[in-house]
Amino acid sequence: MKSKIDPTELALNDKLVYLNRVSKVVKGGKRLSFSALVVTGDGNGHVGIGMGKSNEVPEAINKAGVVARKNL
Repeated sequence: MKSKIDPTELALNDKLVYLNRVSKVVKGGKRLSFSALVVTGDGNGHVGIGMGKSNEVPEAINKAGVVARKNL
């Protein structure tokens, strides 16, 4: 079984790979939301990827970074 990596011990760098604007058509018009794909790693073989979704861009990027750190 793979040993668990503690992300607090590593010097991680986040890289935004993809940012997507999604529009949902509702009765009152279009509702915009964003999804972000982030890769995080230490440059020494430890890599994690994460996807975050939100109505605001910075919040989607932050959520994706948290998920990426969980997937190291």
